[in-house]
Amino acid sequence: MKDNVIALLLILLTSVSVSATAAPYTPYTPYTPYSGGYRGMPPQTETGTPAALLKEGVTKLTSFIRAGGAQNRAQAMAYLEKDIAPYFDFAYMTRWSAGPAWREMNPAQRTEMQETLTTSFLTTLAQKLTTYSDQPIRYFTPRGHGKDEVTVSAWITQPSGYPIKLDFRFYKATDGWKIFDVKANGNSAVVYYRDQFRNMYRYSGGGQPPVFYN
Repeated sequence: MKDNVIALLLILLTSVSVSATAAPYTPYTPYTPYSGGYRGMPPQTETGTPAALLKEGVTKLTSFIRAGGAQNRAQAMAYLEKDIAPYFDFAYMTRWSAGPAWREMNPAQRTEMQETLTTSFLTTLAQKLTTYSDQPIRYFTPRGHGKDEVTVSAWITQPSGYPIKLDFRFYKATDGWKIFDVKANGNSAVVYYRDQFRNMYRYSGGGQPPVFYN
C-alpha cells in the first residue's frame, strides 16, 4: 500500500514495509570525517555538515523513542514539529514535488500545498515511530553533487540480513544544510508526492491546480 511506502520514505529510522526481495546485505563503507570537503566543495569541519546533522537528528529521534515518547501521538507530533522538522526544508520539497505546475499556482495554493505535504509527512512519521526496535544504523561517506547538494546514505540493519538503504538529499540553504528528499531502497518521497500532485491535477481537469485537503 502507498501508505506503507511513504512511511518508509519519511521516517528516519523505521523498519516497516520492507520487501523480502530487497538486495542482500553487502559490505558497506562506514562514515568517517572527511576534511577534504565533498566533491566541488571547500573543506569543512565535522560540525554542521550534512553527515553530522543526519547523525544528530537520528540520535535525537532514537532517544525520544527509547524514552517512550512515541507512544503518545499528540506528544510525538509536537516533538517532530519542534525538534525534527527543522532538519527539513518543506518549502523546497514542495517546489520539487509540484514540478512545472508550481509556476501556475498562486501564493495561496503554494502555501496550501506546502502545509498539506508537511502535515502528511509528519503525521505518517508520528504514526510509524513505534515500529522502530533499535536496529543498528550504519552511515556511508557523503557524496557530493556540486557545491550545494550532498547525499548522505545510511543502512538500517535487519535480523534477516536485508538492510534498508536510506538516502538523504541535502541542499545548502541560507541557514545551513537542509534535507529536501529521502529515498528508501531507491523510492523517493519527492517523486511520491509529485505523482500524488499530478493525479490530483488530472482529477481537477488540468485547468487549475487542485485544492488540497488535509
